[in-house]
Amino acid sequence: MNKTILVLISLLSVKLLLYFYMPAGLLAYLVPSLCWVGVAVISIFANNLLGGLDSKWRIVYLAAFLAAIFQIALLVDAGLITKFGRSPVSFAPRMLILNSIMVLSSVFGVEFSRAHILRNLGRRKPLLSLMLMSLLHSPVLALLRMPLSNVKPLLFVEFLGSDFLPALAQNLLASYLALLAGPIASIAYVMPLSVFQWFSPVLPDLPWSLKSLLGVVSPTISLVAINYATPREVLRSAGLKIDVFRGWKKKESPAKALAPILIFVLAVWFSTGLLSVFPSVVMSGSMQPTLNVGDIAILVKVPPNKIQLGDIIQYMGREGAVLHRVVAIKQGYFVTKGDANNAIDYDPVYSSQIKGKLLLIIPKLGWISIYMKIIVFSIFSFIYYNQINLISFIISVSFVFSYFIYNYFMKRRKFGRWR
Repeated sequence: MNKTILVLISLLSVKLLLYFYMPAGLLAYLVPSLCWVGVAVISIFANNLLGGLDSKWRIVYLAAFLAAIFQIALLVDAGLITKFGRSPVSFAPRMLILNSIMVLSSVFGVEFSRAHILRNLGRRKPLLSLMLMSLLHSPVLALLRMPLSNVKPLLFVEFLGSDFLPALAQNLLASYLALLAGPIASIAYVMPLSVFQWFSPVLPDLPWSLKSLLGVVSPTISLVAINYATPREVLRSAGLKIDVFRGWKKKESPAKALAPILIFVLAVWFSTGLLSVFPSVVMSGSMQPTLNVGDIAILVKVPPNKIQLGDIIQYMGREGAVLHRVVAIKQGYFVTKGDANNAIDYDPVYSSQIKGKLLLIIPKLGWISIYMKIIVFSIFSFIYYNQINLISFIISVSFVFSYFIYNYFMKRRKFGRWR
């Protein structure tokens, strides 16, 4: 127990230190490297083992590596459809050495401590332990700090989608791998992603919405696939209940079990426009009675020369996406008008602004999206205008949580070990 507490304290100390202390120059590389090397050494000596190399775990190691390759392939594929940008990392020989040291030390420090804590504390309540460990390695502090820093709601939502949720999904998969087969499994997943991010000269430059979807979907699909491929004895050795984590009966065929995943992938590709067909929620009544607020308009990407008089198109205007009818086609641009409006739109619509043409309408289903946006905005507004009450609430919850954690450690005496 003392060794596990030591690993947990060292991990929390390093996370807090690196969050609040931001050195400059050479120390910006050396301080994180030394901290994570210390955490890795403490975690290794706490167990005296590097994890299992038994043949029953090899399929987990291979699946973890393939999950990383799958995620990288999705990002590259999305970059080919959108665009690529130059990596902000310097590739000078000196910087390559410093970056290599920092990446290796952080990966080994995080994954060895993650595996140690989960394999020793996560046996009794694996689901709770996986979620807490995933949150610990996600940018939770940065997320909580944003409403208190006069950040605009749109920037908060963008950070939530492009940074926090992908990090949470990736850490959930890494934590599951560490619980299953120790640090080697999670390193096999995390290391290729880190190498791609830090050492690729070009990186996909994706919109934050697409980055969010791919960042969440890819680890989720991989987690389900790894869970299906993992031998039952490995699940049992990790303290996991087969019925809960397997998700389907042994007699069911793999094709039938994976069908929901494939449907989910196609839905994601559909919603992001990667299949040239994408949805859009109607947010105004300018097209009534053809389109009402809350309807979902299914749009298809078409060349500008295929757009005819009377077609309903979506284009990017001054204040965002607009869904109006084409009432005139001029030399080099289109004239649009809302069916419920008395006058035509003031600005001409050029080909580069057009996103798609209306294909079909799904009535009222978009109200779900509208209500979700209202709920998110209401929560953000409450946090923004009640900062003092929120801080008091967080402090109170922290004291209560610390009390239960203290009692948990004092009462528990036996912990598992890596095999």
